[in-house]
This record gives sequence, C-alpha cells and structure tokens, in this order.
Amino acid sequence: MPGTFTIDTVVSLLDKYPFSPAGATVISLLLWNKARQLSAYELTFGQWLKDTASARTKAYLAWVFLKTLNRVVVRLIINRGWKRDRPAWTSGKEVIVITGGAGGIGGALVDLLSKKTNKVAVLDLGPPTYKARNVNYYKCDVSSEKQVAEVAKQIRSDLGHPTILINNAGIARGETIMNLSAQQFMKTYKVNTLAAFIIIKEFIPHIIKTNHGHIMTVASSASYASIPQLSEYACSKSAVLSLHEVLSSELIHRYNAPRVRTSVICPTKVQTNMGQAMEDHPSQFWTPVLTPQEVAKEMFALIDSGLSGHKVMPLYASLILPSIRALPEWHRFVVNTAGKTHETITDKRNASIMEDYRKKLAEQDENKDD
Repeated sequence: MPGTFTIDTVVSLLDKYPFSPAGATVISLLLWNKARQLSAYELTFGQWLKDTASARTKAYLAWVFLKTLNRVVVRLIINRGWKRDRPAWTSGKEVIVITGGAGGIGGALVDLLSKKTNKVAVLDLGPPTYKARNVNYYKCDVSSEKQVAEVAKQIRSDLGHPTILINNAGIARGETIMNLSAQQFMKTYKVNTLAAFIIIKEFIPHIIKTNHGHIMTVASSASYASIPQLSEYACSKSAVLSLHEVLSSELIHRYNAPRVRTSVICPTKVQTNMGQAMEDHPSQFWTPVLTPQEVAKEMFALIDSGLSGHKVMPLYASLILPSIRALPEWHRFVVNTAGKTHETITDKRNASIMEDYRKKLAEQDENKDD
C-alpha cells in the first residue's frame, strides 16, 4: 500500500474495518437494531426508512460475504489448503537468493530480509548501492547458466541450500522496434526471462526434495499491457509471468511439492532508475507512482505470510490489467486512450534515464554469452 494518502490507503482501511467479516457483523447488528426502533413508527415514512435500512444492510452483508468467500477460495486453491508454510527465520535454515538485489526494489527488499536472517545472497553485476548488513554479494550475470552454476556452488558452501528464490533482475531499453537491435532485444529477454528460468532450475531440486520454500517472480504491469517503446520489456515480462504460472502448476502436478509457495508481483511505475524513463501518473491519489520500499514491503509480506500470491499494484492496476486480454478489444482501447499509454514512454522522457542505469545496461551488453 502506498505510503502517501491514496485510494489504496482508503480501500485498505475499509477492507480492514467495515468490510471485514467482524466489522460487517458489528455494523449490521447496529443497523438492524436501528431498523427495529424505526418499526415503532406507524407513519409511512418510518416504514420506508426501515425497509431501506434493511435492504442496504442485506446488500452490504452480501458484498462482504462474497468478497470474503472469494479470498477464501483463492487461498485454498493456490495453496492447496488453508495451512501456511511460513519461513523458519529463527532456525537459520532459510537461505535467500535474490537477483538484481544491488539497488532499487531488490535493494529495498534485501534491507527487510536482512533483518530476519544473515543468509541473503545477492546476485548482481554491480555491488550493492546501500550499506549491506547480513548480506552476501556475488558478482554474476544471472543470464549466464555457467556463471550461475559457479556462484551456486559458492552459495551452497557459504550459506547452505537456498530455500527462497526471488527473481527480481530486470532491464528495459525504452526504444521503438525500429531503433532496437536484435541483440538488445535478446539481452533484455535473457535478463528478464531466461535468468529466472536458470535460477529456478539451478536451485529448485532441493526445494522440491524438502517440499518447502518460496519462489517469487517480479513481473510487471507490462505483463498485461503492451505500450509503445517497450516491445522487448513487455514480451519478456509476459513470458516471465507465464513461467511463474507453469512453475506453480508443475510443483503440484509433476513434482509433488504442493507446500512450495510461488508468488508474482506486477507493479506499475516505480521510482527507480529504470522507472525514470516513464511519464509520471496524472493523479497521485488515483494512480500513484510506487516507491521501491512500497513494492518491497508487499513482496516481504507475501514471503513472510507463508502463502502463495498474485499481487498487482497499485489498486487501479489490479482492477484493470488482469482482465485486459480477456475482454473485447474496445476495453483495451478505452484503457489505452483514457490512460494515454502511448505517452508513457517518449524519446524526451527516455533521455532522462539516470547515468548509472545507462552504465549498468552497457556493462551487461559487454558480457559475453557463454
């Protein structure tokens, strides 16, 4: 939930109190008691007030019931039961691997995780941009199967077998299809999608064997919405969302590891170096720009909950994006037109990407494929 006052803040408070089962019960009892008092009036107006209060109370209860039922069913399905499988922080058995953890969203998440355990392995090309505490940094091109295999041996020797995998590494170019080379397209695809596959395949055997762990994927709003000048990014993020879905299914139907949790998070614009290439949202209240700390907080909450999850944030994105491919084309047209998605990335805005992000892309481009 965004830290500033936004519609997400309002909905979160409503969801926590009046729209919760306990809150709805208390409010309904108060309303019914009031309606009973109104029945003492023989006037038509008094009867109308009673009937109106009763009808609205029933509608209110029905809404809370359906909302709660939906959450219960979703939890039962994606977790194959109700029971949580929380990380065993105090035992020291949890070993975390996070890609792209040197800064941005990854860095903010590492800060939270390092308060729970000293077994955090950060895989990135550059060293952490923050003061690392309880963090182990491994320089690695995560799109290279050879480099990941070598680093994996070192991690197992230093920390033990990883139990929590966070595929966070991601890059974008912000170029039109005509200005994008095939090499640049594939480099983005390798970092955003292939790297996640490599990390999962390298570490998942032990997770399956113990039937315990959590695999988190950082996708994007671009997994659903394809906008100009994000061809390679949108393709790679759609693919990594599919990878998450296939993995979730295989853990149950192929590997018999139903207690292994999987989660995916799909944020819109985040205040990171990469996000600087995108135009700011018009209304911070209705369409807030997220901070790395806000996204990291949601990611940590998912991991700490011991439950699988699919989080699209902020609120407006969760209401619109997941259905955009299922509804008729006019729905996409309305969303794109109203949201001015064709203006999200522009050459002028793209030129404002910070220098350290350009250097990071250049460094990744210089890495030789194995």
